[in-house]
Amino acid sequence: MSDDEHPVLIDTVRQPGGLLTTVRRERGGQTTVLRADADSFREDVAQALLGVPPVPAATIRPVVIDVPGLRLDRALVLGPDGDDQAVSVVAVHHSEILAGETEKDFRSAISAHGTGLVHRLGNWDRHPVPRADARLLDEWPGGVMHRSERFHPWPAERMLTTVAPSGPAGVRVEIRSMGGHVLVLERRWDRGVGTLTFPDGATVPVDLPRHDLWARLGPVFLGEDLTGLVTATPGTPETGVLEMRYQTEDVGWASLPMLETLDGCVARLDRQILRAPGNWAVFTSRSDAVVQVECTDSGKLWVETPDPDTKRSWGLLATVEEAAGLLRILAREDRSAVTDLPGAESIAWD
Repeated sequence: MSDDEHPVLIDTVRQPGGLLTTVRRERGGQTTVLRADADSFREDVAQALLGVPPVPAATIRPVVIDVPGLRLDRALVLGPDGDDQAVSVVAVHHSEILAGETEKDFRSAISAHGTGLVHRLGNWDRHPVPRADARLLDEWPGGVMHRSERFHPWPAERMLTTVAPSGPAGVRVEIRSMGGHVLVLERRWDRGVGTLTFPDGATVPVDLPRHDLWARLGPVFLGEDLTGLVTATPGTPETGVLEMRYQTEDVGWASLPMLETLDGCVARLDRQILRAPGNWAVFTSRSDAVVQVECTDSGKLWVETPDPDTKRSWGLLATVEEAAGLLRILAREDRSAVTDLPGAESIAWD
């Protein structure tokens, strides 16, 4: 490839993940470097990146590039990093960058503690890794996020497929796209409910099945055309799930209700609750029917269901198999069947 008589050196080495191609250009005493890994080097992409003036700025200033077949549509000029004084030009997608932030903040955002884009930045064939800046608006004891006034960068897809759908009921998370949209979400049983505010200030309600959040709202974070965007739909209610709170001596705790599969709830009885006396869990169905379990001082399993109207509970010592059967009824029939078991006794609350 040529560049108006300026020296362009291309070096290729084989790595476990494929060929790494490094392009270096010397012009006016300035060295510009491009790197393409995973066999992704393309001469047309290199020409587009070399066409960007290699002048680092104090803030992130993306330059539009348009190469046929290339998913990435922006170029960034990054200043020297470490001992190498060369300027780097990288290809990114507009959904991955926050224009106007400092380069230091950008590098932090794409680190392994942020979106992780740093590990894929050299792959010119990759799909976009859209970024979402998020913060927790309510307390989530023991959760993957902490309540904060500051936003932290996340992979948008992970935020909408794992974090928000699996969070405790009623705990709100505020999520911002790189295009200026603001999404506030909380989980209500098997749904994600909240609001979506557009850059112009317009607001629409969000009410979606929790596992549809990325499929429905992904275009917002990918910066795509939002014509026909659906933010509310009935969907199909989830079956075979229960909300659960628990506390154990040695394998963690959750003081706020998390939605768990029936199989996951049953597995906790033997693997966690019976590990130590005092371990307990509370399982709740869609209509708030409750089954509670606790490991007694003798190492047996106590199962009960509270009756707030009478301020009494019905309970008994049960086997793991009997307790598992109660959880299946709770999840599938939306009722507690503790009183169906022979030997269940009524106990007044203290």
